[in-house]
Amino acid sequence: MAAVCIAAPRSGSGKTLLTCGLIRSFMNRKLKVQSFKTGPDYIDPLFHDTVLADGNEGSAETGGCENLDTYLADYETVRDIYAKCSSGADISVIEGVMGLYDGVGGIKRQGSTYDVASCLNVPIILVVDARGASGSLIAEIRGFTCYDEAGLISGVILNRCSKTVYETLSSVIRDELNIKALGYLPVLKDIKIESRYLGLTLPEEIVDIKLQIQKLAGYINDTVDIDGIIEISSSKG
Repeated sequence: MAAVCIAAPRSGSGKTLLTCGLIRSFMNRKLKVQSFKTGPDYIDPLFHDTVLADGNEGSAETGGCENLDTYLADYETVRDIYAKCSSGADISVIEGVMGLYDGVGGIKRQGSTYDVASCLNVPIILVVDARGASGSLIAEIRGFTCYDEAGLISGVILNRCSKTVYETLSSVIRDELNIKALGYLPVLKDIKIESRYLGLTLPEEIVDIKLQIQKLAGYINDTVDIDGIIEISSSKG
């Protein structure tokens, strides 16, 4: 099954926005998309559903976002949910939770985004917040690949990054880290989805949320390698 897992070093890196923008971008290409959220989170899936409901045929099983949790369910159950819900979809998108390796108790792999991706053998795309850094980002990404025992990290997208910094770092990411540099997103002042103590503001509280996601998909189409992501989505499984 074609699928990608969108993960990050930590919360607040832009996983949800990028995931929603990618879903919209895939739908703009007439692909049937099934989305998932790692863990018991109930707010982020509402954003997925807002995008998916806008003309997506989705999975034969649900069509809406489903949760995948290797703490509340065993591996076999998680694989079964994933297989059933992905049936009929052209591509599945799994949004991670917190940092890639953050699991039970803060240090265990169980329940982490990496645990779910490993359970399903799904390639990971790491979203790295590039604010206030350049060469140090290479060290950060390298650290995450060192813990990647299954070799799942397949690409990187730099968020809140200038074109100049991305062009400087992309060849280093490819040559030194041997993973794909899949593009970047600049600071988007016209996309405003605020956070609060329980997570993101709810979709219905945001003015023109569908228009904002469509604009985000346009930015992604301009600066992110969508074809490269689709290629990666079929590299595991």
